Amino acid sequence: MWKKSKVTDQTATGQGGPSEAEQEEEKKAGIKKRSKVPGVMITQFIEVLPEGKSTPDFLRKPIALTIQEGKLAIFKANVCGDPKPEVTWGRAKGDMSDTETFQKRYDEATGEYTLEIHRVSGEEADTYKCYAINEYGKAICTAALNVIEVGFKKKKAMEQLEDIGRGRVNQNFVRPCVRPSFVLGSVDPAEFRKLLRKRKGVDKEEAVKEPGEIDERFWEIIMSADRKDYERICAEFGVKDFRVMLKKLSEKKKERQEEQAQYIETINNLKHIDIKGVGIASFEFDLELKDLSSRIFLYKDGVMIPYSDEEEMKHSLKTVGKKLIFSVRDLKAEDAGLYQVDVEEVNLFSTDFKIPTVDFIVKIQEVKAKEREDAMFECVLSQPCPRIKWMGKNATLEEGEKYTITVSEDKLIHRLLIKDCSQLDKGIYSAAAGIKTCSAWLIVEADSDPASHGKKKTRKTTQAGGTGLDLGKLAQEQQEKLAKERQEQIDAANKARAEEERLAREALLAPPLPDTGDGDSGEGGDSGEGKDTGDGKNKSESGSNKSKDGGKSVGEMKDSEKEGDDKKNKKSTDDSDKGKGSSNNGIDPNANGEGDGDSKGRKGRTGPLIPDTVIDPNVKSGTGQTEEYIDAAGMHSVRTRQGPLLKDTVIDPNGQSGTGETKEYTDASGKRSECTRQGPLLKDTVIDPNAQSGTGETEQYTDVSGKRSERTRQGPLLKDTVIDPGVQFVSGLSNVHALIGQPAELMCKLSNDNCEGTWYRDSKKLTADDGHIMSRDGANHKLVINRCQEEDSGKYRFEADGRKTEAMLNVKDPPRFDPDDLSAFSQPVIVKVGNSTTFKLPFVGREPMKIQWYRKGEELLDDNTTKIEKSFTQSRLLLSKCQRKDTGEIKIKLKNEHGTMEAISRLIVLDKPTAPQGPVEVLESTASCIHIKWRAPKDDGGCPVINYNLERQQVGRNTWKKLGDIPGVPEYKDNDVEHGRKYCYRIRVVTEEGVSEMMETDDLTAGTLAFPSSPAPPKVASAFNNCINLTWSTPTDTGESRILGYNLEKRKKGSNLWSPVNPTDEPIQEKKRAVTDVVAGNEYEFRVYAINVSGLSEPSSPSEFIFAKDPKNPPGKVEDLKVADTSYTAISLSWNKPTEEVGVQDEAKGYFIEVRQAECIDWTRCNVTPIILTTFTVKSLKAMAMYWIRVIAINDGGEGVAQDLDNYILAMPPPVRPCFTDNKMKSFMVVRAGNSVRILLNFEASPWPEVTWLKDDVPLLKRVNISNSESSSQLLITSSERSDSGIYTIVVKNLVGQESFSVEVRVTDDPKPPGPVELEENVPGTVTVIWEPSPDEKRDDHLHYSVSKRDSTKGSWSTVADRLFNNKFTACNIMPGREYHFRVYAKNDMGMSAPSESPTWGSERRKDTFVVNMPAYKTCDLRTAPAFLVPLRQHTAPKGYECYMSCAIKGNPKPRVTWYRNNISLNTNTNYLITNICGVCSLLILRVTPKDWGEYNIQIESALGRAESSTKLTVRE
Repeated sequence: MWKKSKVTDQTATGQGGPSEAEQEEEKKAGIKKRSKVPGVMITQFIEVLPEGKSTPDFLRKPIALTIQEGKLAIFKANVCGDPKPEVTWGRAKGDMSDTETFQKRYDEATGEYTLEIHRVSGEEADTYKCYAINEYGKAICTAALNVIEVGFKKKKAMEQLEDIGRGRVNQNFVRPCVRPSFVLGSVDPAEFRKLLRKRKGVDKEEAVKEPGEIDERFWEIIMSADRKDYERICAEFGVKDFRVMLKKLSEKKKERQEEQAQYIETINNLKHIDIKGVGIASFEFDLELKDLSSRIFLYKDGVMIPYSDEEEMKHSLKTVGKKLIFSVRDLKAEDAGLYQVDVEEVNLFSTDFKIPTVDFIVKIQEVKAKEREDAMFECVLSQPCPRIKWMGKNATLEEGEKYTITVSEDKLIHRLLIKDCSQLDKGIYSAAAGIKTCSAWLIVEADSDPASHGKKKTRKTTQAGGTGLDLGKLAQEQQEKLAKERQEQIDAANKARAEEERLAREALLAPPLPDTGDGDSGEGGDSGEGKDTGDGKNKSESGSNKSKDGGKSVGEMKDSEKEGDDKKNKKSTDDSDKGKGSSNNGIDPNANGEGDGDSKGRKGRTGPLIPDTVIDPNVKSGTGQTEEYIDAAGMHSVRTRQGPLLKDTVIDPNGQSGTGETKEYTDASGKRSECTRQGPLLKDTVIDPNAQSGTGETEQYTDVSGKRSERTRQGPLLKDTVIDPGVQFVSGLSNVHALIGQPAELMCKLSNDNCEGTWYRDSKKLTADDGHIMSRDGANHKLVINRCQEEDSGKYRFEADGRKTEAMLNVKDPPRFDPDDLSAFSQPVIVKVGNSTTFKLPFVGREPMKIQWYRKGEELLDDNTTKIEKSFTQSRLLLSKCQRKDTGEIKIKLKNEHGTMEAISRLIVLDKPTAPQGPVEVLESTASCIHIKWRAPKDDGGCPVINYNLERQQVGRNTWKKLGDIPGVPEYKDNDVEHGRKYCYRIRVVTEEGVSEMMETDDLTAGTLAFPSSPAPPKVASAFNNCINLTWSTPTDTGESRILGYNLEKRKKGSNLWSPVNPTDEPIQEKKRAVTDVVAGNEYEFRVYAINVSGLSEPSSPSEFIFAKDPKNPPGKVEDLKVADTSYTAISLSWNKPTEEVGVQDEAKGYFIEVRQAECIDWTRCNVTPIILTTFTVKSLKAMAMYWIRVIAINDGGEGVAQDLDNYILAMPPPVRPCFTDNKMKSFMVVRAGNSVRILLNFEASPWPEVTWLKDDVPLLKRVNISNSESSSQLLITSSERSDSGIYTIVVKNLVGQESFSVEVRVTDDPKPPGPVELEENVPGTVTVIWEPSPDEKRDDHLHYSVSKRDSTKGSWSTVADRLFNNKFTACNIMPGREYHFRVYAKNDMGMSAPSESPTWGSERRKDTFVVNMPAYKTCDLRTAPAFLVPLRQHTAPKGYECYMSCAIKGNPKPRVTWYRNNISLNTNTNYLITNICGVCSLLILRVTPKDWGEYNIQIESALGRAESSTKLTVRE
């Protein structure tokens, strides 16, 4: 796993174990051992310790400290060992000679060694070591001291700066408040920035990773990730082999779980780190520790970081039950990294925190919205982000009915829409992207119109900001900027790569360096030995295929070379078997002068490679041609041809000696060349064991090139050498778990019966003297331990013939009970109520032991009536003052580290029984007897019921008559009663423990006539020519007495006379009767009477008529079954009656119709009773669903065979082309703006059509509501606007065809009056009226004008022009000496506007009007903005006392006051008393609790502004 910068001590940064020199010295000096205490290293000086002696060890080791500068630091340790070890202290880097600062102490009483460091400073921050040494060994542990420096120290800062310049940084400093101002005046800022960059390079060194090696961070992250994130994490770290990764991940998880099992019980509900609020990130999980004292550590990128339980700290831990919540506050970019949580030295959880480099270009701005309107916040990011976190009132907002969150396609513009705003929605809203946040207010203004109070207004979207910025344009510019930056980075990378290739090419073309050795060749014969004569020191071991330093040489062997281990089989006669390999005559400029080699005859590099010399036959000798090639290492190199290539000599068996045939071939570089065969190929020599020596047999074979050739065997083949594999294990040892004191057996089986073996335990050889029985039965070897003890636990090994097998023997000591004691404990304990009893059970088992007692499943604890005693060998439970409710199971549960054991007993507490249970049932009530029955008591007190004691009282008398005890049957028949008298009974239960309370019955009357109710109508079981069998049921009301019998009567159809079936004095006892007094062919009905002691009941309803004839045969199939009609909800059927065949199928009396959907297998019957008609309509079907339908004929003989339709039926009417059914459809309508637009069109179509509405041939807006039904469609605009004007088209389309219809809708309003009117006289006797157009003229093409005139001689107005579509009119017949007035009206389809008056035309002598100029008075504005006269003050209240907060405010109009606690409104909280009297606002908390702790603020706002005051309430314990 990934190694963090920590030791097993889990302390802090800077901790480490012994240095390399110490480790080497200890390796030479003794044996390394592991301590039970994590982080302690033990070295044993001698191999075997004397009996009773031990090496030093730490019982308690010093822990890491992080303290403030100037405080006292104390390290404490406890050690053990025999002889007593000597303890010394040391530190990694500094000196401890200062006795005033470093003081070492030893407490003989506690055996505690202490190192005290007084007035710590940054110089004492170091890793401290504690040594415990005696003559048999030594133990070492480390602890780090981290110092938090307070304030600023210029000298220290300069030393730090010098360390940075020298590349030395003290990693042990925790410096939370270092000010960079010390650089000014002493160091140039540019130089300081250089030093910082240098420090960054020093601190963050990248580890060298081998090719193909997976980063350890990958495993840390993926082991705590969800499976859905595996693919993303693998892509991030470049892991491609998913299958291998999953296999290795499973192994690592198993190892992790085994490690975690040491310290934790459970860990679940892991939630990875995420940004929860403004500047806060947290992650959490549920954890249950085995030991609550186990330490929890937090790491970031492998470095331990301190944390606190205070939420104000940078890193904090909050524990809520089993839940652990780690939080990081004041987030910065450097807080990103891998966070890990460890318990002791075991990793529990890892989470990767990534902070995106994103910022806000445009932040969200304040929004003002009215009630029932929508409000929108918008922002623009600097980098594409798929999602940001929206928060309102410190709560995360999610997509839903209230909020709509949208993101633009380029993921730069993010919007939050708050629907249907109310006063509860106002407040501060935030947007968080990474660690960047922005906030703005949402102000919801109350509706000031009282007429609209309670009415829902039209919802409108209020855009955020109101600055008029084009967010789309800003996002596009940012996208172009990002694309430009990416292209610049790509160009820079390409330029750098080209420069590197150019420098490499120049280095290759540089003059070759002189060779420092003669490592041109290396020999590696059959023995596998190869030597390099150069300085590369390339020596390989005998018989090995790898060089000592594992490197590879440049020269490569030919294909015919063989490895050194081939000498075991045969010796090759080919001259190429000598393993000669020649190097390229070139120098690699990247080589360092040293070379490696291996046993295959490859040479090592001794210097830079010289470019290869290739001879080309087409080039003249002495001339050369330079070309590029790729060498074995994948580098581009250059070589020059020096002359013609030598032709290969190939020997052809079919060619003549000395003659050759020239052929072309392709060399390694891909170039075509020629070669000439010089003679016949030598035939292969194959040795055949069956052939005679000196003779041979010729056979054909195919050579490497695919050519057929011949070869002759020259002698017998050598036999293969078979190597005996030796003894093998057929079955190895298996892990064994045994109880202490019980036998254990280990057994294995070998492949050889005659092989002896040796047994070991923990590497120590076992003998028969050790109490072990070792036996061998052929190949089976067995080790038996008769009575296992704890020291027998360990790893057992069996070795035989160099092979071994191992297994673990775990000897457990779980809790156990003695069988006799357990049998005695299991017996029930019986005790009387109020007495005490004791349960005791001895046990054995390893300590510590957890003992728990349970009663009826609930754990018992010590209290007034329960006492639990525990010891090492037994436990006792004492129960005093036992009650009846304590009766139940008693269980003891023992648990230790090896297992759990339970034992169960039972406690029975005896008490008096409870009273009998009612109600009392009257079985019989006659003139001479009352027979009653009751229920047994609910609790018999632990003893069976012996008797019931009864008393009787006659109603009206004061005395009770004792009836005595009756046996324990809850039933009594009182025969000593008088007719018509009422009686009351008292009943008590009698057991061995006493008599119960009484139960008193209601008044019971003797001899009251109570007739039974009528029975149900008789049912016909079967009918024949001479007999009809009937059955019936008991009446629901028996008349408080038992039924004595039944009387049955019959009546023939058509007759009014009922005749008895049985004699009236001989009632029928059973509830069935076979009526034989019938005539074949007649039809009868029957009724029955019930009889009790009071008499006959009313007769039952008559049964159905039944023929007295033999049973009929079932009918056949119905004929000509077909579908008559279909609709969306019903299918109509028709059929013909089935034919009759004598003796086979009789006439049908009715029909059942069954239906099922195509996807179902169960049939559903549509009619409960048979129908007699041959038509039926199946209703309540699903539209467009497929159904199977069948009809079943029925008669008295039963149901016939079902007749199915040939095919399934669709629940839909016959296909009909869409058409509109309204005769008078309006194609034009005018609507006043603000009113609703409703267009309802009826149509018919089958199947259901698809209805589409268009406006001006484009889809409708969302604000238009469309309602479709089976035969109509409606368009509705609830509140129309002028923009809704247009042509609305409905398109009705189905499989048969389509139809459309258009309606022109004109939304208008009363026109606004025209503008100012001017008068001109262009021709004498005429006046030209000119006016400004109405504002509605551009929006309404039907708007026109009307002009009216009035002169001074007439008092009325007359219309002189109408339907004018211009803005000018000339009036004629203007008489001089008169005054004329003109009015201009605007008209449209809705009506006429108010007039626009013209100035007076002409003159008329008038008297001057006396005008009084009154002075203008300025009204005084008394309105003031809200403000605080006396703000809130801080409060500290004791727990349980009242707290009173108050402040004084002003403002006109009266501001609205809202109280908040932690940004949550308190105005509706009934736990707080809030008042506002004459500007004094107060809040009263009657009883302060810790939940009231927090920040309180009061907000006052009106139309003139808003003000706020806050305070903090601290609750004192």
